[in-house]
Amino acid sequence: MPVEPADFKAALSRFAAGVTVVTVAGPEGDHGMTATAFCSLSVDPPLVLVCVKKGNTTHGLLEGGAGFAVNILDQGQVELSNRFGGWGPPMEDRFADQGDVRAPVSGARLLPGALASLDCTLYGTRDGGDHTIFLGQVEGTVVEGEDEALRPLVYFKGYRALCVCDSPS
Repeated sequence: MPVEPADFKAALSRFAAGVTVVTVAGPEGDHGMTATAFCSLSVDPPLVLVCVKKGNTTHGLLEGGAGFAVNILDQGQVELSNRFGGWGPPMEDRFADQGDVRAPVSGARLLPGALASLDCTLYGTRDGGDHTIFLGQVEGTVVEGEDEALRPLVYFKGYRALCVCDSPS
C-alpha cells in the first residue's frame, strides 16, 4: 500500500532544496513559476530537469514551447520566490520590476540578482505521476557573484540561509 500523501510530504519537507524560478516566453506573454524540484542530469550533453504539476499554466507553456530558463535564486530573493509561487500579483505584473533581459536561445526572461541562470531548449519529457519531468538542454549560462559571497536560497521546512562552514580536517 502506498504511503499517505501527508506522510510523503512530511518526509520530503526534510530534504533541503535550492529554490529556482523557471521562466518561459509564451504566446500571451512571459510566465514563471517557483520550483524546487530541479536538478542537474547530465554533463554530456548538459541537461537539467524540472518537475511541473500537470494542468497548471506553466506545464502547458513548457509542453508547447521550445525552451525555458531556470533562475537559481539568492537568499535575498524570498519575495521573488513567493511572487512566482503564487503569493503575489497576477502573472502579467510579476515581471514588472525585473527588467527585460532575455535568454538568447529560449527567449525566456532572466531574473536580475539570480546566482545563475540557465538558457535551455526542450530536450524531452517524461511522465512523473501527477507531474511531468521536463528535460532541458543547457544552451547558455549567466553566472553572477564571487564564490565567497554566494548565498543560495534554500527551502527546508521553510526558507533557510545556508551556513558556509570550514571543511573538516
